Amino acid sequence: MNQKIMIIAVVLVVAFSGLAVLEVSNGFISGLVFDQIPYNYTAKVWIPPTHPEDPNSGSLGGFYKINGQGRDFNFLLQLSGAEKSESPLDYTSDGLKGTGRLDEIKITFGTILSLLNKDVKGAMFNTTFKGHMNLTCAAWTGVTYFQNDGQNFTGNFTIDGTMTDWEGNYTLKRENIRILGVSDFIYYPNNQRSAAKRVQKTYYL
Repeated sequence: MNQKIMIIAVVLVVAFSGLAVLEVSNGFISGLVFDQIPYNYTAKVWIPPTHPEDPNSGSLGGFYKINGQGRDFNFLLQLSGAEKSESPLDYTSDGLKGTGRLDEIKITFGTILSLLNKDVKGAMFNTTFKGHMNLTCAAWTGVTYFQNDGQNFTGNFTIDGTMTDWEGNYTLKRENIRILGVSDFIYYPNNQRSAAKRVQKTYYL
């Protein structure tokens, strides 16, 4: 075999091997492909009554929307009529807005199968990633960090309000055609963590 052809073959093997290692270890190639893809997804959200045993305790419903391209995305959550029962410091009709980024992403075979079956939720749960999102709503700001390792989709958050602060964590799970969210958090007057009260809440996406 010609020596030049041999050198080119060796270089190509090394190059492809390097790309394969990058893809297996951190999804390098699929990440580059994902960066070019625009998306726009809207779905309903439902928050059950805080005290279901109380006939006067109502539920909340609305929608959430995610749009962006590749790793960068925007988030909007609007709950119909919630502004009528909430303080304007906590929630207004403008809803909750977020600007986020996927810091790491790895598309898997399960991701591709889900997309071929037009299963957006399945694609999300089959893709491994880590990311963060800055949040704003009414008079407060916050940040959430989230990750999906292929088995568990979890996150944590902190919120800095005008009079109250919040911090906690959440887990997202698939439940038939819906996504079940379970959150466990505390809230307390500004900088008075010793006075914190704990809340556990369930919601459906």
